[in-house]
Amino acid sequence: MAEEADHGTYRYRWLVLASFMFVAAVTQLMWLNYAPITSQTESLMHVSEFKVVALALMFPLLYIPVSIPAGIVIDRKGYRYAVMIGAVLTTVFSFVRLFAGNYWLVLIGMIGISIGQPFVLNSITKMVATWFPTEESALADGLATLSLFLGMILALALTPALLSVFGKNNISSLRYIVFIYSLISVGSLVLFALFAKARPPKPPKRTETDVAGADAAINWENFKALFRLSNFRLLCVILLIGNGSFVGLLQLMEKIMKPKGINTDTAGFIGAVMVVAGVVGCIVLPAISDKVMRRKPFVLIAAGMAVPTIFIISIVNHNTPLIFGVGAMLGFFMFSAFPIVLAYSEETTGSALTGTATSVLLLLGNAGGVIITLIMESLKGAFGVAPDSFFWALIFLVILFAIGFAIATRLHESPAMLEAQASRD
Repeated sequence: MAEEADHGTYRYRWLVLASFMFVAAVTQLMWLNYAPITSQTESLMHVSEFKVVALALMFPLLYIPVSIPAGIVIDRKGYRYAVMIGAVLTTVFSFVRLFAGNYWLVLIGMIGISIGQPFVLNSITKMVATWFPTEESALADGLATLSLFLGMILALALTPALLSVFGKNNISSLRYIVFIYSLISVGSLVLFALFAKARPPKPPKRTETDVAGADAAINWENFKALFRLSNFRLLCVILLIGNGSFVGLLQLMEKIMKPKGINTDTAGFIGAVMVVAGVVGCIVLPAISDKVMRRKPFVLIAAGMAVPTIFIISIVNHNTPLIFGVGAMLGFFMFSAFPIVLAYSEETTGSALTGTATSVLLLLGNAGGVIITLIMESLKGAFGVAPDSFFWALIFLVILFAIGFAIATRLHESPAMLEAQASRD
C-alpha cells in the first residue's frame, strides 16, 4: 500500500501527450515543407534542384551533431524544457522563411528549425517515462511516433494543394504557405506551454532499474554505462538498419518504381500507403506489446516481415496492385517497430538517462539513413542489371534485415517487462 501511495496515474497524461504530438507533428511538417513542390520552388526561387533538396537535407545532417547535446539537456532539465527549446526554435525560424525571395534566408530558417528538431523528437521517451506507467510505454511511444507520420502526410498532401490555391507562378504563394505553417507552429507552441506540465504530482509506477540511478548526472562514465548494456548495443544496430532502410526507401521510391513501369504519381501513392499503414501499425502493435508485456517478439516480427516483402518488391515488375499490397504490409510492420524499440530502450536504461539513450538511437538512425541511401544509389544498375534498376539495392536491404533479425534473436526481455508481467499475474 505504501508503494501505491508513492505513485499515481493521471488522466491528464493524455493531454500532455496530445500537446507533445502537436509540436512533434509540426517539426515534420516543416521538414517536408518544400519536398512535394521541389520543381515549383526551384522555378519560383530561381535556384537549382540541389539547393531545394538541401533545404530538407538539413534535418538529417544537423540531427547528427545536435542529437547528443539535446539528449543531455533532456536528461538534465526534463522533457518540457527541451521541447520548449525545440518549439521556440521551430516557430521563430519558420517566420525567417517568409523572405521567400532570398534563398539564403530560407536556408537559415531551415537550419534553425533543424537544430530544434532533436530537442523535440529525442524527448519522446522522457515524456513517456515522466507521465506513463511501464505497461503503457509502448502505446504512448506509438502515439507519439504516429504524430510524426501525420506531420509527414499533412506536408505531402497540403503543400501542393495550397500552392495551387495561392498560384503556382507567384513567389508570394510560398510566403503564404510558410505563413500558414508558421501560425500552426505558434499554435503548437502555445498549447504545449499551457498544457504540458513538467511532471505529475506523483510519478507513475515504473518497473525498470535506472542504469545510473534516478538522479544520475550526465558524464562520460554514465554515457559509457549505456554501451555496457548488451540490449542497448543491439538496439542501436537494429535502429540503424531499420530507420536507415526506411529513409532510403522513401527517398528513392520514385526511382525504385520507375523501371518497374510505375509512374511518379503512383510511386508517391505507394509511399503514402506505406506511411499510412505504418500509422496504423504504430497504434496496433505497441498496444498488443503492452498487453502481453513483451517487446522482443515484435522486433523479430518486424525484421522478419521486411525480408520477404522487400524481396517481393525487388523481383516484381508491372504489377502495381501487388506492390501496393506488399508495400502496405512492409509499412505496417517496419514502422511500428520504431516506438517498440524506443520503449525497449527506456526499459533497458531506465528513465534517468533515457533522453541521452534516445538521442544515441536517433543519431544512428539518421546516420543510417544517409549511409544506406548512398549505398543504395551506388548499387543502382550493378552486376549486369538494367542501368536504372534498384534490384541489387533492394537485395542489399533484404540482407540487412536478415542481419537485423539475427541480431534481434540475441535480445532479452528487460527486467522491467518481466517484473511488470509478474505483478500483473
